[in-house]
Order: sequence, then structure tokens, then C-alpha cells
Amino acid sequence: MSQVVRTTLSCTQCGTSFPAVVEQIIDVGRDPQAKQRFLSGRVNMIACPQCGHTFAVGTPLLYHDPAKKLLIIHVPMQLSIAAQERERVIGDLTRRVTDSVPPAQRGAYLLNPKQALTIPGMIDMILDADGITEEMREAQRAKMQVLNMFLQTRPDGWATLIEEQNDKIDEEFFQIVISTIQNAADTGRPEMAEALSGLYNFLLQNTTGGQAILQAMQAQEASFQQVAAELQAMGEDMTRDQFTDFVLNSRDDDHRLQAIVSLIRPAFDYGFFQALTARIDDAEGEEKEKLLVLRERLNLFTAAIDEQTQIVLQRATETLRLIINSQDIDAAIRPRLDQIDDTFLAVLQANIQQAEQAGDTATLERLQQVLDRVLAIIRDSAPPQIKLINEIMTQENDDAAYALIEARAPQFGPELLDLMDAVADDLEENDQAENAERLRDFADFAAEHIGDAPQFGPGSHHHPHDHDHDHAHSHDHGDEE
Repeated sequence: MSQVVRTTLSCTQCGTSFPAVVEQIIDVGRDPQAKQRFLSGRVNMIACPQCGHTFAVGTPLLYHDPAKKLLIIHVPMQLSIAAQERERVIGDLTRRVTDSVPPAQRGAYLLNPKQALTIPGMIDMILDADGITEEMREAQRAKMQVLNMFLQTRPDGWATLIEEQNDKIDEEFFQIVISTIQNAADTGRPEMAEALSGLYNFLLQNTTGGQAILQAMQAQEASFQQVAAELQAMGEDMTRDQFTDFVLNSRDDDHRLQAIVSLIRPAFDYGFFQALTARIDDAEGEEKEKLLVLRERLNLFTAAIDEQTQIVLQRATETLRLIINSQDIDAAIRPRLDQIDDTFLAVLQANIQQAEQAGDTATLERLQQVLDRVLAIIRDSAPPQIKLINEIMTQENDDAAYALIEARAPQFGPELLDLMDAVADDLEENDQAENAERLRDFADFAAEHIGDAPQFGPGSHHHPHDHDHDHAHSHDHGDEE
């Protein structure tokens, strides 16, 4: 549970006033993802729908972790709240949390929340409760200082800096860089995210720690490809016992286990773990110990996949909420095009279906408006080759599509054919075989008009009219059906 309040904010950069939602209670017992959002600095970072500028909103904030019996309150000093009003705010937030906890589970810690003067102080209290000592935090801060040194150094000086700091650039350092990239992207700082991504790639290639990560990634990719091929060979008729045996045969290879979980996560359901537990009960000695370790590893891998999925869904939901609440939908969408992906569209479609089922006409109209504008802006923002492919696929009939290809394909060259092939593959993977087949027909025809580019593979299909290269395509397409 993350309780929120609706308010009106003014952008600190352009001065635009707009409605916003601000979190005041973070209850990680009900919303585990809220903890990571808070620790990474994403809570109450609000983006202006007009100019895209992102800024932090100061508000009273209560953090609750029932598992650790932790209740922390922070009231920003800059709010200049009088002592009596401050006590009222603390009491109100505490009461709201206490009321949400079943009476049998209420502990004495709820009566006396810890107070943090600053957000960093609040974070320190949370990390202390997690067993992350001051020494560990100091080591992480030292790595952050190294990261800042790289950011303050021109790229032509990075090699020298690596020689001085190579021992500090380990797996944990790369995790810090990844988290910082994600935080920059989520808080509306694309330039920072891009700069950090460039640094990350440079360090991967030029440091001892980076080379170790690359080797692990290559090993993981090889396992992924091998497991995918083996699963495909086993087919859709694979029984649960066969799948369980397949997993057991991979138990000594974490790369394979991670690949299996990534590729076929739904198969690791209650029934699978029930079958695995039955085998553990029947085993003895060393075999039993190995199966227990396997179950623990699979629980960790599936939990990691589920957490990643939840984080992606949460981000998509937050992006949709921000766009819906914006006065100017287009202005809210354009700075966030990099966040408009398949997950976002799936969340949007799910909300549309929910509004339809609930008969909520106003919400349905707003959501449909968002969908229409998102699709329009994506089309407008697409590279010219993608725009042409979209135009080709939306022509009234095939002859009109052939005329469009003949007129415009030559200006793009062979890269258009590569894109058409890639789009056709995507359509096929998304169960749109008919559209994929149609696009490949168009690709073969485009290849004739682009020049000496190769035709599309042994499975290629050709325009049924089979025009000669020297014959202009001169039909009146508008009259043909």
C-alpha cells in the first residue's frame, strides 16, 4: 500500500500548474516494490507534462515495514510546519497505517515512529534494519565517488582513470552504474542515462571486472540458445514428468537453470514444485540434499523473474497514470516515448477493458484518447522506412501497396528490405502469420525496384503479377479490387 494525495503543483522550470499524485505512506508489507522505488530516489519525482522537467516534491512521508517492525516519519524542514501542526500530521499518518494493520498484528512500534530529519537519514535507518552496516555503506559511497570521477572526466581520460581505479570496478560497481542509469531514465534525465550507458559499455570492454561480466553474459547467452533449442525439440506435448526430468538434469548448471526459468516461467507453478517436493521426500542422503538445493535455487530464480516483471509493470502503470492525469496528453507522451513499449500498451489495453466492464464511460474515453494519441505519435516519430512499411500495410488493396512501393522504395535502398524482413518476423512471432506473409510478398516486389539487392530466401513469395524489370507498373490501382 502506498497511500497518495492529489494536489496541484507548479513546475519549477516552466511554471506550468498541473494536477499530480504525491505519495505520503509507503507500506512495503503491502507493496514490496515501493521499497526499491524509495531507495532509488523515484518516489515523488514528478515530471511536468508541459516541458518534461522532473523535480522532487517535498511532503510528509511515512515508511512502514511490518516484517522488520519499522515505522519512520519524515517531515521536510522546508515546509516550515509549526510544532502543533507537525504533531497532527505525524499522528494522522500513523493512525492511517495503524488502521490498515489487523488488530492482532499491531505492535508497540506503531505507537512510537522513528523520526528522520532528512531523506538520506531515512534511507540509513532502512538499510540499518536490513543489516547493511555503515562500513558497507561507506564502501558503496566510495564506489559512487569513483563513478562521479568518471562522469567528471572526458572520455579520452577514462583509460588513465581505469589504471588508477581498476580494483574498485567490480560486479557491485557495475550494478551501481546500472541502477544509476535506470534512476536517471525514470526521473526524466535522458542525457544522464545516455552518458552513463556510454561509460558502462566502455568499462565493460576495458576493465578486468567488465571482461568477467562479458564472459558470464556470453556463457549465459550460449546456455539460453541451447536450452531454447532443446525445449523446442521436446515440443508442446512435453509432460510434467518430462519437464521435471529436464530441469533435474540441469541442476548443476545455474546458467541453464536461469535460462529455463526465463524461457518458460509459467511452467514453474504450484504443480511443478509439488512434484519436486514429492521427489525430495522420496530421496535420501546426498541426492536429497542436492534436490533441496535445487528447489532453493529455483525459488530464487523465479522470484527474481517475478520481481523484474512486477517492476516493469509498475513503471508502465506509473507512466500511464502520469499521462492520464496530464492536461496536455501529447506533451506528456512525447518526453516518454522510450517508456512506451509492449508492456505499457498491454497495461493500457487492460485498463480499457476494465473501464468497459465497469461501464465507466468517462475513464474509457480518456484511456481511448491516450491510446489513439500514443499510436499517432509513435507513427509520427518512426524512422521514414518504418513509416513507409506502415503505409504499405494499411493501403486499401494490394495494388495500391505495390504502386506505393514502386514510387518510394528505391529512395531507401537495401536497408528497407532488412527492416521489412525484421517486421515480418515480429508479426509472425505475434501470431500474425497472414500479415507476415503479405509483408514478405511486398518485400520481394520491393527488392525488384530497389536494385541489385537479394531476394528474400527460399521461402520467398512473389507478386502474383510478376512484372518484368523493364515494364512500368502502370495499372489504375484505384479501380482494381
